[in-house]
Amino acid sequence: MTKEMKFTLTRWIIFILVALAIIIPVIIREKIKLPDTSSKVVKNIYDYIESLPEGAPVILSLDFDPSSDEELRPMATAVLRHCFRKNLRVIGMTIWGPPAYGTMSDIFIKTSRELNKQDGIDFAIMPYKPGVSSVILNLCQDFYFTYPEDHKGRKTKDLAILKGIKSLKDMKYAMCISAGNAVDVWIIFGKEQGRIPLGAGCTGVMATDYYPFLQSKQLIGLVGGLGAASQYEALIKMKGTATESMKPQTVVHSLIIILIIIGNISYFLSRRKHKI
Repeated sequence: MTKEMKFTLTRWIIFILVALAIIIPVIIREKIKLPDTSSKVVKNIYDYIESLPEGAPVILSLDFDPSSDEELRPMATAVLRHCFRKNLRVIGMTIWGPPAYGTMSDIFIKTSRELNKQDGIDFAIMPYKPGVSSVILNLCQDFYFTYPEDHKGRKTKDLAILKGIKSLKDMKYAMCISAGNAVDVWIIFGKEQGRIPLGAGCTGVMATDYYPFLQSKQLIGLVGGLGAASQYEALIKMKGTATESMKPQTVVHSLIIILIIIGNISYFLSRRKHKI
C-alpha cells in the first residue's frame, strides 16, 4: 500500500469515527448523563437573578441574529425561563438590527407561551430602534422617550409592566446576550452611565475577551458558549437544547483528544524507527 493510499484510508477512518461520535450520542442521548457542575461566572448570574424580589424589572437585550441562533438561543431561553420562574418583569429589546429583533421577539413569545406569561403584564417587547449606543443613552434619561410604544403599538406609559419605571436606572438588572460587540456597548453606556448591574452572554470564542470586565466588576457574570448555557440549564433544573447539544459535542471532543494522542505516539514511533 502506497503512502498516499494509507493517508486516504486514515482520513476516511477519522471521518467515519467522527460521524459515529455524533450520531450514536444523539440516538442514545437519554442514557448519557453529564455532570451538573457550573463555573463561578455562570453561577454569579444565576445567584443574582435568584436574589431579586418578585416583580423586579429587568432588561434582556438579545443582540444576535439567526447566524448565531444555534449557540445563543439556548442560553437566552434559559435566562428568560429563570426570570419568568422568579416572576420578574422582563423587558425584551435589541440594539443589533432588524434580524436580531425577529430572533429576540420569537424567543420571548415562545418562552412566554411555555410558561403562561402575559404580554404587557409579565413581559414587554420593545421595537427595534437604530442607533446602538444612543438607544442606551436615551434609556438612561427617559424610557418612554426612547420607546413610546411597544411591539404591538401600545403606549408604553399605559403598560402595567412598566409601572414605576422612568429610565434605565430604575431597572434592577440588565443582561446582554450578543454575538458581536453589543456587550461592550452595554458596559460603556449601560453599566457606566445607567449604573445598572450587568450580566453578559456570548459565543464560546468571545468569552475570554470579557474576563477582564469580570475582574473589574463591570460584569456580574458571564455565560460563554453552549457549554456555559448547559450549566445554566442545570442550575435552573430545566434542561433543554444546550444540554442535549453538549452530549455529542463532549463525545466528539473526547475522540479528537484520543486521535491527537494516537497521532503523536505514531509520529514519535516512526521517528524512532527511522533512526534505527
